[in-house]
Amino acid sequence: MSMSTDSDSGRVPRLHEEPEIIKFIRLDAVQYEGDWAPEKYDADLARDIVENNIEDAVEAERLGFDGVMCTEHHFDGWTLIPSPNLYLAAVAMRTTRLRIGQSVQILTFHNPWRLAEEAGMLDILSNGRAELGVGKGNFSIERDRYGFSLDDIEARFHENFELLTKALREDSITFDGKYNRIAVPSTVYPKPFGPPLRPWVAALKPESVERIGRAGDNLYGFMSPDAAGNLERYVNAAHEAGHEVSGANYLTTTSIIVAPTDKEAKQLQERAQASAWETMIGRGLPAEEAKLFMPLFGGAIVGSPQTVLDQLAAGLQLTGARRLNLVMRLRSMPKDVSRQTQHLFATEVMPHLRHFSA
Repeated sequence: MSMSTDSDSGRVPRLHEEPEIIKFIRLDAVQYEGDWAPEKYDADLARDIVENNIEDAVEAERLGFDGVMCTEHHFDGWTLIPSPNLYLAAVAMRTTRLRIGQSVQILTFHNPWRLAEEAGMLDILSNGRAELGVGKGNFSIERDRYGFSLDDIEARFHENFELLTKALREDSITFDGKYNRIAVPSTVYPKPFGPPLRPWVAALKPESVERIGRAGDNLYGFMSPDAAGNLERYVNAAHEAGHEVSGANYLTTTSIIVAPTDKEAKQLQERAQASAWETMIGRGLPAEEAKLFMPLFGGAIVGSPQTVLDQLAAGLQLTGARRLNLVMRLRSMPKDVSRQTQHLFATEVMPHLRHFSA
C-alpha cells in the first residue's frame, strides 16, 4: 500500500503534499448507461451504476490509489452526480485513506457560502480527507438552462471564488459583492481540519493559469499538447507573488484503458471513443465545444501496461505535473473492462511511476 498517514494527526496528507512522489487519483464520471429519454429512465439501473462506482473507489483504495474525485454536471445522463459532495460523502463512509474531492464543482452554479460549509462538513465526515476542486462550467447546455451568459459565468465565478476562499480562510467575514452579500460578520461551521483547504482550480487558458499561480492555489488541467508550458507559467507567477509551488500542485487529467495487449486495448478504445463522441454531441453540445473535452476520449492513453507506462511517463514529462487524475470508466464500458484497467494500472504501471522524475 502506497498511501501514507500523518503520524501526529492520523490523517492522510493532502494531495499537494509529499512532492517527492507521484500521486494517483481515480476520477468518477458515473455516467448513466441507459436510454436518456425521460420516459425510459430506470432508477434501479441508476442505483446499480452509482453503487458499482463506489465499489470501484473502495477497490482503488485497496490497490493503493491516493484519491478519488468526481465530476458535476446537470440536466441529463452525462453524469449521475449533480451534487458531488453527496457522492463523496458516501465514498468517505466506505473508505479510510483516500483523499476525496470534486473534479470539479461548478462554482458558478452554487451559493459559495453553502459550498464552504459543505467543504467543512465533508472534511469532518472523512476525518480530514477532503479536497476542494472548482471550475466555471464549460458546457453551454448547462449555463444556458441556468440562465447565465458567458460574461455572467466569468464574473460570477470570480466573485464566488473570492467569497468561498475568504469564508474558508478567515474566522469572521463580511462581503459586499454584485451577486453575494453578507452584511453581518459570519463564520463557517464546521471548519475543515488543519490549515485552510487549498483549492484545485480548473484552467485551460495561459492567463487563467497565471492567475491561479499568483493566488497560490493548486492548478487543475488536462494532459494534452496544449498543456506544455503551463507548469512554467504557473510556477513563475506563483514565485513572483511569493508562493511556493511545484508539479505537486498541478493535477493533470486523462483517460486510460489498460489491457493485456495493445491490440485488445485499442479495440476497447474504438468502442468507447465512438460512444463518448456520440454522447457529447447527443447532449446538444456544439462540435467546437465538445472538442475541449476530447483529451479525455480521443487523447486517451491506451495499451498494454508497458505502453501505458511509457505514454504516461511522456505525459508527465510534457506537463511537469506530479498528480494524475485518471478516468477509467466511460458510459459504454462494461464494468469488468474498467476494473481490469484499474487493476492492471495499479499492479503493473503505478509502482513504476510512483517515484518518476522528469
